[in-house]
Parts: sequence; C-alpha cells; structure tokens
Amino acid sequence: MRRKNLTVATKRIFKLSATLAAVSTLAFAINSNYALFDDGISQSNNTTYSTGHGDVNTLKASLNNWRTGYEAKGGSSQILKLTLGSSKVLSDTASTGRGHFQFNLKTGDVAFQAKGMEAGQYELWLVDSQNGSVKPKSGDNMIQLGRFEVADGKGNLETHLERSQLMGFTMDSLAVSKAGQTPAENLILTGSPDLMHKLYYADKPWLTTAMGSVGQSLPENTAPFDFLLPKVAQADTISDLTPVLGAKIARGRQIFHNETFAGNGRTCGTCHREDNNFTLDPNYIMTLPQSDPLFVAENNNALAELEDPVLMRKHALIKTNVDGPSVDIFRSVPHTLAMFTSIDHEVNDKAADYNPAEDNFGEAGLGGEFGVGIGGEFSNDNQFAHSTGWSGDGAPGTGSLRDFTLGAINQHMPKTMSRITGTDFRLPTNEELDDVEAYMLSLGRSKDYPLYQITFKDPLVRAGQELFDTKLNPVDGSGQPIEGETANCNGCHQNAGARSSTTKANPTRNTGVENMKIHPARLLKPDMAYDGGFGTDPAYCGPDADSANCFGDGRFSTAPLIEAADTPPYFHNNAVSTLEEAIAAYNSDAFNTSPGSLSSGKSRRVKLDSTQIVAMASFLRTINAIENVRMSNQLANQAKQISNNATARDLVSLAKEENMDAIEVLKEGKLGNNWSAVQKLEKADYFLRLAQLAPVKALRTSMLTQALNQQAAARNMIAECNSNAAIPDANAPLVRKVPGYSANPANDASDMFLYSCAEIGL
Repeated sequence: MRRKNLTVATKRIFKLSATLAAVSTLAFAINSNYALFDDGISQSNNTTYSTGHGDVNTLKASLNNWRTGYEAKGGSSQILKLTLGSSKVLSDTASTGRGHFQFNLKTGDVAFQAKGMEAGQYELWLVDSQNGSVKPKSGDNMIQLGRFEVADGKGNLETHLERSQLMGFTMDSLAVSKAGQTPAENLILTGSPDLMHKLYYADKPWLTTAMGSVGQSLPENTAPFDFLLPKVAQADTISDLTPVLGAKIARGRQIFHNETFAGNGRTCGTCHREDNNFTLDPNYIMTLPQSDPLFVAENNNALAELEDPVLMRKHALIKTNVDGPSVDIFRSVPHTLAMFTSIDHEVNDKAADYNPAEDNFGEAGLGGEFGVGIGGEFSNDNQFAHSTGWSGDGAPGTGSLRDFTLGAINQHMPKTMSRITGTDFRLPTNEELDDVEAYMLSLGRSKDYPLYQITFKDPLVRAGQELFDTKLNPVDGSGQPIEGETANCNGCHQNAGARSSTTKANPTRNTGVENMKIHPARLLKPDMAYDGGFGTDPAYCGPDADSANCFGDGRFSTAPLIEAADTPPYFHNNAVSTLEEAIAAYNSDAFNTSPGSLSSGKSRRVKLDSTQIVAMASFLRTINAIENVRMSNQLANQAKQISNNATARDLVSLAKEENMDAIEVLKEGKLGNNWSAVQKLEKADYFLRLAQLAPVKALRTSMLTQALNQQAAARNMIAECNSNAAIPDANAPLVRKVPGYSANPANDASDMFLYSCAEIGL
C-alpha cells in the first residue's frame, strides 16, 4: 500500500513538473514576444483575419428570420421589395417622404408608391454605381424608370421593363429626384438592397441559370431580371454561404474597428469597444491615453464642439443631434451584442391604412422586417425598417441598420463641424456597408434564453427569476392589483431579452427615465437639453416641466437584459451606475406614473423591497454569467480549429475576457451557492492563459479542452435545463396575421426565438 502511494505521489510530482515546464516554456515565449515561433509551425505569410465575437451561425439566424418577415410581407424569389427615404447624409433636398418599390423579377413589372412628399413632378431612377459609392455621381450608369406626380402627399408609378434595356446593369440603389434633374444633381429619396436582400437572392437556385446573354434560352421558372441584383462579394458557392458569411464578418470586423473613413481618426470601435462589451463607461474611459481618438474634441480645436469632454469622461455620454443640428442630445453608448434580437420594432396593425399585403408605409408599416411584430401600440413605429439607436428612430433614410451606419459616420467621424461629404469624411462603399452590417448582426446571441426550461440551483437566483418572469401584478378579490409581489418584467423583456411577450418585437416605451428627480449629468450641465426619445414633436420633459422643452413622445427602446450585468451604467442617459439601482428605478414615482406603467392599459406598477431587488440582481448576474460562458465556449472552440497562431491567440484572448466577465459579474453580487462555480471559472481562466501562450496548435488545443471542461463544470453548478418543460402561455408561438404565412404548430417558440438547452450548454 505504501509503495502504491509512493507511486501515485511520484506520478503527481512528475505531472506537476511537466506542467511547470510547459508554463515556463510558455512564459519564456511571451517574454520573447513569441520570437521563437513567428516563423514556426502553422504560420502563414498572409494575415488571417478573425471574426472575433462575430459568429456565422448568428448571422445565418438573422437571415432566416429576415426571410420569414420578408416573405410574409410579399417578398419572394420573384418579387423584389425595397423602401426609400430621405437621408440626412445622402439627400440633397430634405423630405419627409417615403417610397415603396416592387419589382417582378420574372415579368419586369414595376410598381412604385410615394407618400409624404411635397406636391410636384418627380422621377424614379435605377442607379448602377461605377465606383461602389452609395451616393449617385455623374459618372454612374442611371436609367430613368419614369416620371410621376405627387398630389395630396401621394404619388404612383407603374411601368414595365424589358430585359434588353438592362443588360450589363446592376441595381446598386433606387433614387427619386425632381423632374428634369438626375439623382447626381438633386437626390431626394434613396434606397438600396441591403445585405439581407443580397444574401436572400444569392441563395436562389435560379440565379445560377439566368446570367447569360440576351439570346440565351432560360428555363421557364427563372427570373430574367435577376442579373440586376448586386451579388454578394465572393459568392462563388451559392449552395453554401458559410465561407462568404465568414469572410464578410471578418472584413466587417476590420472595418468596424480600424476604418476611419478619412475622418477625424475615430472608428465605429472607438465607442463600441470590443474589449469592453462593445460599449463605454467612465471607468473604461479613465484607462485610455489622451491620444485616443475618443478625445479628438479635446485635441483638435476644429472639433471642440463635437463632444462635451466633462460629460463624456465623467458619465460616458456622447453628443448626438437626433433632434436637429441645433439641439445637442447626450446619450450613452448602447452595446451591439445580440443586436439581431432587438432590432425588430413593433408594427401597429390597427393603423387606418395598414395593409400588410401591400406593405404600405408612414402610418402603415415598413417595419417588422426581422419578424412581423404585429400588435404594436404606436403607428409612428411603422415608419422605420429597424429599431436603431436608443429611441428606435436613430437611422436617417429608411430607418435601416445600413442607414444608421451612414448617420454614425456623419455624426461622430468628421474632420470639422461642417460635416461636408467628401471633405470631412468619405462615404463608405456599398460593400463596406454590407460587411459592417454582417459583423454587427453576427455579434452575441441570435436567440434568447428558455427561462421556463432553466432551474437555477441558488435559491436567491430562483426567487429573482420568479419576480422577473411575470407580466402583470396579481389582483385581489375585487380585481385591484396587488403590488410588491412581482416585478412585471416579462411583458417587455420576455426571457430576459428585448422582445415583447405579446408582439415578439422590440417595444419602445416611456418609462419616465427623463422624469427622475436627480440626473447626475445635469448637475454638471444644468442647461443640458432633455431627451424626448422617439420622434421630433415638441413635448414636456423632466419632473418640473411647465412648457415644451424637448422633442419626442418620451419613448425609448427596450434593452436586452441578458447582457445587463456586463454593460453598466444604465438607461439612455447613464442615470444610474449599478444593476441594483437600475432595478430600483422601477420602484420610483418616475416609472409608476409613466405611460409605461400602464402599457396596453394594464397596471404594471412596481413596488419591490431591497431584498427583492437583490434577488432580481442575482438572477440577472447569473444569466449574464451563463451567456459569458457560452460566448467563451464559442470563441475557444473556434480557436481549436485554427492553425494560424496569431488568429488563434486573438480568439483565445477574447474567450479569456468573456470568462473573466463571468467571474466578475458573479463576484459583484451575492454569490450564494455560486461560489464553487466561480472557483471552476478561475481554473478555466488559468488554462485559457496557458492556451494564449501556446506556441503550437496541439498544446493550445489541450489547454483549451481543459478550460472548456472547467467551464462546463461551472455551468452545471449554476443551473440545469429541462428541454421537455411545458411552454407557458406567454411563450406561445407568434401567430403572424399576414397573408402567405402559415404557422406550423411544430415550430414552437424555441425554434425561432429561443435557444435549446443544448445550445447554451445545459
């Protein structure tokens, strides 16, 4: 027995010695800046760009849900549908008008409707950009589709195109100009096929057969005008878009974090920091050098008015001009994680002229592009393709994510405050916009968490989940609401995401945030304008307003909560710093007297005590940690497949950061029974550090495998998941009230909106 024990001890000593030797080798490598391995095994002379946090499967899920919404509204492999709007960046003449374009790719029939434009004569054009520019130029190929008249705010154009007219022409954009002027001379409305259109049509089998000359015989089921559509770059393998999507995500990441667009040195990543969960906070800002592009307003006199340095440094508030060039609004930086799950706005199908079959606009509904979102309360939401920015109306033009990117470049990246296109910044190309859109839609989650299937092992977390996962206050025998027993979060944050439990889309609500009694930033800048949220109509804002002092109806977009513990401060104005403070804000008079507390005419007033607030925060921290581990797993598994050391180290570094985030969010609150899970995650951090130093793929893979094992153990200590749990009524599938859509009972809520237990590792 003693000999056996000695043998075991000897083996343990040998194993420990081997581990120490490996660590010593790895430490030497990093201290030598990897000099031993720069020209070694598995290295390539060409840089391999990484997708980083971007995930091809997340982007595919975005495409699948976009396809559902597009086809539900009448789009198909035969019918192309696009929207047009006035762009603050591209349009030469401002307009409140919008347009809807429908093109039958098989017959050549065109139908166009305009609404909200001034009376007069206009022309509709197809534009084939010769240099990739998103703004029509004199050297571009342009085809006038016809002239139409607007009277009483409405105009229509119907025409027919012959294939021979358009050979060799690619439709990069649609444009409306004043009659007698080209879009290069006076652009009013514009719209373009975005990434989703291009991916959708690139995936159609007939695209491979309709690319020949005019005289080529075409199969009966092909669309003769498909050659008009811009093809996704490098889409050589149409049957499998995975390589194309991966390349676009990787290029989008490079553009997002490195491209300045010939402006002031800022990039998209200047505010949406990859190493800070794609957002900014004062503590992070304190770590940046004075030379960082974020501080360009302090370093360049020509841009002194671009930001308010005090509000930016102390409260991480960025200046925007959403209410016009003369009104400075200061907002926090929303993270871009899981953007796909929150970009689909609600659609008010009760609006007077709502017609989903015709896909009207204005009061009638461009929106709900990523899934229909029927049942919304506000007609104005229908004007926007996507819910972007803090108030859901952040994008110029059609309101799309693509247009939002254009607006961000104009707002945050110019060389001077004149913001002259071509002088103060360059416009992105169509392909750059596609790549950035691919990257943003690939970040983070593609679905929400199936809370009804998850059982948390810590009783405090379970108590917080029970408070959270309700929609309405209970009522007493007389039908009066009983406050203090529920938190009523489920209605706007179903499954801790950013979807309404009714519409399955992102709700914008006035929850009274601007009426809080003390806004820390306003103490520093008493004359700071109030933020009216959605819209531009004059309104009353603040707790003591006696006259119109803001613009908007007070509504702001609902943020996803799965990532909340990772992304403080909170609300559109960074009014509170901690998760507990954010939860407590819903106890305040500001919320309980706001329109949001009576959403859909139901009482949603909140009255929680301090212990309930702690329980809620524990629940949100725990689900955030599970998401951190899921993301870390995803990145680590990607790194295991990579031979290029530089690319693999990049992915491992990101995996390590996600794992550390999980540790931090759990330690910030009450650990309860999760302390043992934290210990496992700390062991995972150790192996991830070793993997980051590994000189060769085999050793890196071994370290990553051990890290993944520790993370799996930690996750199983936190929660378990029952995939057979019954679906509550609140999670029932959305029945789409749209012609052409047939709900399949087999496709329950988890198929479209929720991860399975296996997908989150439980």
